[in-house]
Amino acid sequence: MKKVVSKIMLSTLLLSSFSTAAYAENPIIKDKFTGDPAALVQGDKVYLYAGHDEASAGGNFYFMPEWVIYSSTDMENWKQEGSLSVKDTFSWAREDAAWASQVIERDGTYYWYVATNNKDGSGYCIGVATSQSPTEGFKDALGKPLITNQMTTSSISWDDIDPTVLVDDDGQGYLYWGNSYPYYAKLKPNMIELDGDIQKVTINNLKGGFTEAPWIHKRNGKYYLSFAHNWPEGLAYAMSESPTGPWEYKGMLMDPFTSDPNDKNNSNTSHQSIIDFKGKSYIIYHTAALPTGSSYRRSVSIDRLYYNPDGTIKKVVPTSTGLDGEGQKLQSYSFLDRYIRHYNNDARIDPLDVLNISNFDARWQIVPGLATSGEEYVSIQSVNKPGYYLRHSNNDLALVKNDGTDIFKADATFKKVPGLSDSNWASFQSYNFPNLYIKQKDYLLKLEQVNTEGDKENATFKMSEADVKDVQLNIDSLTLQQNDESSLSAVVLPSSVLNQKVTFTSSDPNVVSISNSTYNPEDGKTTVTIAAKSPGKADIIATTDEGQFADSATITVEKQMPTIIKDLKISVNNRKVQIEGYLTQKKGSDVAVSVTAPNGKLDYLDQITTEDDGKFRYEFTLWNHAAGKYDVKLGGIDLSEIVNTSFQYKPGPQNQ
Repeated sequence: MKKVVSKIMLSTLLLSSFSTAAYAENPIIKDKFTGDPAALVQGDKVYLYAGHDEASAGGNFYFMPEWVIYSSTDMENWKQEGSLSVKDTFSWAREDAAWASQVIERDGTYYWYVATNNKDGSGYCIGVATSQSPTEGFKDALGKPLITNQMTTSSISWDDIDPTVLVDDDGQGYLYWGNSYPYYAKLKPNMIELDGDIQKVTINNLKGGFTEAPWIHKRNGKYYLSFAHNWPEGLAYAMSESPTGPWEYKGMLMDPFTSDPNDKNNSNTSHQSIIDFKGKSYIIYHTAALPTGSSYRRSVSIDRLYYNPDGTIKKVVPTSTGLDGEGQKLQSYSFLDRYIRHYNNDARIDPLDVLNISNFDARWQIVPGLATSGEEYVSIQSVNKPGYYLRHSNNDLALVKNDGTDIFKADATFKKVPGLSDSNWASFQSYNFPNLYIKQKDYLLKLEQVNTEGDKENATFKMSEADVKDVQLNIDSLTLQQNDESSLSAVVLPSSVLNQKVTFTSSDPNVVSISNSTYNPEDGKTTVTIAAKSPGKADIIATTDEGQFADSATITVEKQMPTIIKDLKISVNNRKVQIEGYLTQKKGSDVAVSVTAPNGKLDYLDQITTEDDGKFRYEFTLWNHAAGKYDVKLGGIDLSEIVNTSFQYKPGPQNQ
């Protein structure tokens, strides 16, 4: 059972101090606009390749003269290693079209497959450059495209884009690509020539349409083809037992950033890279979260990716917090069952949605103030809408995209002060209108003066951690007898998290089985009943729905010993009889008793259930007044044999 107290305490200290020293968030590249990410894992380092978006603010198409190269050893801190110019590398390509690409390594050579635009006007195509280094020295391997628009049958000029490559365990290389239609072809061992005909990829039971951005990867013997889906684009995926299919659609990976194709503040496109690094899985993607970001000014972000036990992938919510940021929830002092949430960009206080266990629209990232970085000043960013902040306008609070202007920064900055109704809570004072506070009014957030006690209550909020950090079981190990049962409970940490869901699994259900779980909101415990089925050992693993944190307990099942009655005692006092004892191996078992009088007639018959400790007790009055020997029999389904005993009775007061 893991101990995480120090981590929880540290998070609490950081929350209270708003220190900027340990701050990590999306996007991971903030000094330039980047899109179409692709990652390559090499030992203890990850290389990230992305197109450099250089379109002007308000531009209406891509201007991408180069790809940029970054590296990291921890997925959080990224260093730029270099860049690759279209103009200087591919003489046959237009110099402004550094579209999606991917780098792979084979036998010490790095192959950079790129989508770009052919100068001859024939359309978009795929080229390949090679180098002995992942960061420099790339040269055009062919002096011409590897895939041209004429090699496929689509009527559009941009269907041959977005290359992704897999070298399978048997050494066979595969190239996948496409817009509107997904294609693949085998590669020769030199990795710069096709080996056979181009094939169309069929995705069975696809709901919606394949748009672009295929990414191929293999994990635990299963093949995954993820891709941009519909328009505006979300991310979806399919699975197969073979790199050539058949492919079966499995569902959405990520929802679109917007439902409006004309939304100028978000990216209509999606593009993903999926990797495993140092025992964890990641999805790298682009958004438009930076100020003035758009479909043509994108930003690379990273979140964790999680697989279900059957190999399918859990849907990802893009976050501002990324890999190491902190999400908080803000509880209303006036209405304790309500929290600050956003809905259609309105800022409200609403109850949590019990059917939406993650409640991402109630998660906020408290960041240093956009207008001033003074320790007491903060801005409040939506976790699930990166780049959007609580901003006041005409005394209303709304969720608004950061446009980078000074007025936005001022409107979205607040001074965090001790709660006006409870100093252990918090209130938020406007930076540019210091006589006004964030306050709820009819469940909507306003910026208003605080004059009355009721105003103070409505302007007071409790901040607490919303993100799952760990899970703890109530035991480390337990020994049971075969056919015994016991309860096992897990607590998600910290207790304030929004998603309390825990799943229990047994490493060997034939040894220990698990019942359906129940959650008690009063103590935060999720409890299951475990049943000992057969001798052996099994680990019971509790896994959180969010973050897949896990804790385990080892259950040892011993062979069932015969159940017998021990410490059997019979006392008689003036016809009042008491029979008591306990069962050695069972609790909650039925024990029957019969008492026969000296004349052979039945005097008493009953059945009771043992207590949790196996104890039982009968108390009754003899019907028969005859003195003599009374025969007693005790039995039950779980008893290995009938117990026969007796007691002597004679009229009058007595103790026996």
